[in-house]
Amino acid sequence: MFEFRDAEERRSLALAEYEHIMTTPGPGPMGAFIETGVIGFVFGEMWRRGVLTPRDRRFITLCCVGIADADMPIETHVWAALNSGDLTYEEYDEFVLFFGTQAGWPKASVMLSHGMTSLFKLAEERGDDLAQHDFEWWAEPTDDDTRRRRGEAAYESIHGASAPSADTAFAGGAYLDFLYGEVWTRDRYLTRRDRRIIAICCSAAAGVDEETTEHVRAALALGDLTFEELQELVVHYAVYLGWPLGRRLDDTVRREADQEGLAP
Repeated sequence: MFEFRDAEERRSLALAEYEHIMTTPGPGPMGAFIETGVIGFVFGEMWRRGVLTPRDRRFITLCCVGIADADMPIETHVWAALNSGDLTYEEYDEFVLFFGTQAGWPKASVMLSHGMTSLFKLAEERGDDLAQHDFEWWAEPTDDDTRRRRGEAAYESIHGASAPSADTAFAGGAYLDFLYGEVWTRDRYLTRRDRRIIAICCSAAAGVDEETTEHVRAALALGDLTFEELQELVVHYAVYLGWPLGRRLDDTVRREADQEGLAP
């Protein structure tokens, strides 16, 4: 996919991409992992592949480092996402809320802490006064039946299929009423496409094949992501969570694309 005159040009372009994405100077030659893995492939090839937007790739990365509980990558990637301007703090804050529903409140709390630290650091470096950031408030309270109908309608819109039975406390109050009726419908700072990318990464990382398959199928059927874009999502996801999990997600994407008649 990439052609280089020599190794020097390859490393120069890779370092330039590292500095563009991470918003910090690149490392010098330090060993096989940094040179061949991080600089050579991650920034020399993967981040430069195109197809997905920088915003898309930020969400994939943030999901993966957050799920991996990888302290230093969380710190550096949260900082880079905000410092680069690829995400505003309002968008990041909304990401953390949605990430919490996918990976759990404890992991989301860690992401929130790193986001606030980066926000304070950015304000100090830029000489800005800190002020309360904007955010979208919760849905207005309503009676139980209306809330349930709202959740079912949201699920059907998001998946293009009938809502599952709400025959347990989780399936009703947590899954349909809150996740779909109140969180998936928030559209001020994240789009449905953004949430779809986050949901696919988180459910795949958790090994929940049914949930992953439902989101991949819906992404293709409803036009949130093309087969080509999903393939790129898998490449990026594999870098941050490993090739074995990447292969598993790749199989799901290929199978669902075949069923939709979208695979070559």
